[in-house]
Amino acid sequence: MYRIPVPYIKMTEDFEIINVSQSVTHIFYPVTSFLDLVDWDSKTKFKQIKTNPSPGVMELNLKTTDSPTTLFTVYFHYQQKEKIIHLVCMNETSAYQHVQLEFQQWRKQLENNDWNEIVETNAEPDNSIEFHKKQAERKISTINDLLGIIQDDLSEVGKLEYIKLIQSELEDIKGLLRS
Repeated sequence: MYRIPVPYIKMTEDFEIINVSQSVTHIFYPVTSFLDLVDWDSKTKFKQIKTNPSPGVMELNLKTTDSPTTLFTVYFHYQQKEKIIHLVCMNETSAYQHVQLEFQQWRKQLENNDWNEIVETNAEPDNSIEFHKKQAERKISTINDLLGIIQDDLSEVGKLEYIKLIQSELEDIKGLLRS
């Protein structure tokens, strides 16, 4: 079990850790109860694991050796008869960092007036910078509208700060377009 290449945790139904894979020892602090790794805001959600359909998936903020809270997608399987819970914890920070990197690249392209790589249009070729600015602003507004649709769902799972950060980045890009 120690050689499983993903962060795997086997625990009792009382959340006492029985065994872990090697990668867990590099990501998390050594604890006897998995609840010691779960962020305070995520504990109630995690404790419902025994009532959720199994196998299942949930997102939790966990305490790692690198950060007091890190977002993880947790795949779980609760074996009620054996009173055992199996978890695989996948760090979601890299996905967030990818989106942030993409926004930074867009910002640099906008600062360099490199519109053609950002705004794809199906319209007749128009070399007008004003046209490209309007298209970029329209696309940013569409992204903001879509973020607004999922904002309540993300707020419920404690990820509202990600939406706010993305919206802030989009507003910065809009500001660059208007300058």
